[in-house]
Amino acid sequence: MKKILLHIYGFYEKRKPALYITFAAIFLLTAWFAAQVKFEEDISRILPKDKKIEKLNQVFQNSKFIDKLVVTVSLKDTNALAVPDSLVAYADVLAQNIEQKLSAYISKLNVKVDDGLALELFGTISNHLPVYLNEKDYLQIDTLIQPAKIKETLEEDFRTLTSPAGFALKTMISKDPVGITLVALKKLQQLQYDENFELYENYIVTKDRRHLMLFITPKYPPNNTGKNALLLKGLDGLIDNNNSIVTATYFGATAVSVGNALQLRKDTLLTQGITILFIIVFLGFYFRKKTAPFIILIPVVFGALFSLAFIYFIKGSISVIALGTGSIVLGIAVNYSLHVFNHYRHTRNIKELINDLAIPMTVGSFTTIGGFLCLQFVESEMLKDLGLFAAFSLIGASLCSLIF
Repeated sequence: MKKILLHIYGFYEKRKPALYITFAAIFLLTAWFAAQVKFEEDISRILPKDKKIEKLNQVFQNSKFIDKLVVTVSLKDTNALAVPDSLVAYADVLAQNIEQKLSAYISKLNVKVDDGLALELFGTISNHLPVYLNEKDYLQIDTLIQPAKIKETLEEDFRTLTSPAGFALKTMISKDPVGITLVALKKLQQLQYDENFELYENYIVTKDRRHLMLFITPKYPPNNTGKNALLLKGLDGLIDNNNSIVTATYFGATAVSVGNALQLRKDTLLTQGITILFIIVFLGFYFRKKTAPFIILIPVVFGALFSLAFIYFIKGSISVIALGTGSIVLGIAVNYSLHVFNHYRHTRNIKELINDLAIPMTVGSFTTIGGFLCLQFVESEMLKDLGLFAAFSLIGASLCSLIF
């Protein structure tokens, strides 16, 4: 290593412009490849990669309900008289705006209970009726087909068919005029998870009629936080907080994922910013030279770009959580350029500096880099990303410090 560095120094000793051009070209090339890396904000990557956990994640990602965004329209005044029509009016306007302005980010919007689902459920039970019945149910059916009961039921059916409700119920009545299927349907009420909800004009409202629910199915999965962030930003803009009677809130896996991603970005910028600020202040105070901190940080920046460029070729993406822990790497990487800069202050001779530092820095960097590369043997994807990012950052920082 020492001989290689001395040969490089001998070549560039009288060609300093070429040295600057070479460094600038390599720096820009690594920066370009580093910019191609995709940043993953999936917080589940911190968990070990295990078959059970993979199955659990698969269940959550493929669930038909967990990917929905639940919007709750509520009355602001908890003491005021419940007026569900106000909730319905607000929900209709909100739904119309969502369909017009956010259609690029949603695949489905459910404001009312679909009558087609009720008919489909009725048809399924009717076609497989014996499956849902037991001996007691047949005794109840016997009472339903008594002549007097049939007459009473048909009169009730006639009144229903001649009313506005008949338009929706005529298919059910024509298939089962005496109501045998209703015996099985009543059993399904036992499966109702929460009795605090009911239907009001086909809208899902709470029993006290102070809250109304509507459901948004995003077009993109919860881990696509970039697109879903635009959806939530648009939704925030559509929610009219100036309404004196009604307000709206939302929750769901999509909102949680976007919130986590934004917090991760904020934490990453905060930790890296504090680290860099501390390094600049400390080095500036120590060397009593304004340019010293920025010169020392050049290999650190180069190392980070060098690492991201290699990660782009190896796997193409990296966890933002791994980058958030990069403040540890900054503290180690800055030591390389610090040793070179400080040693040169005393020797003022490049050849002597190379002779003194080439072997110790190379051996020292190998042990540290090897330690981070050992993280490739753990099961957590985030720790693997951290190991790769740290190892290649230190390789880049050490090479930049010794060569350039």
